[in-house]
Amino acid sequence: MDTNWPRMDRRGPHVGEAEVAAFERRFGHPLPDDYRRFLLEVNGGYPADENSWIGHFTVNRLFSLCDQDDESRDLETRAGWARTSLPHSDLLFIGHFDGARILLALNGGHRGEVWSQDTVDQRPSSNPRVLWHDRRDMEKVADSFAEFARQLGPLKISAG
Repeated sequence: MDTNWPRMDRRGPHVGEAEVAAFERRFGHPLPDDYRRFLLEVNGGYPADENSWIGHFTVNRLFSLCDQDDESRDLETRAGWARTSLPHSDLLFIGHFDGARILLALNGGHRGEVWSQDTVDQRPSSNPRVLWHDRRDMEKVADSFAEFARQLGPLKISAG
């Protein structure tokens, strides 16, 4: 087990190589190696308080493969969202921040990068021809999933 992964509360069910490979085939893209290892070793969940803060966001949850108990936590159930909301983007919706989606780029020059999409201040007037990574509601969070995981830190609670 990779001890560099953040501690997660209420982790997803254990998955093996067969489940991850089947997801990759169904989704149509191989997963970046670091995210693939994360699914095999941790499989998402709710970050413990000491691993839930990054930049100016609180990470609420990272989706899990094969989560039959709650489809709102299931990676495959949520995977189609980015394909309908951001066509031609090859982004995988992997979790939630407060008011933002956590997305992993699976193809092209941004492959492996972690991005956030602001869901609070959505502007319907956004030009749909703008490439996903140039949209004003998108922000790059990390160059890789492993870097994203390393950046997670203690929950910040604002005073009053």
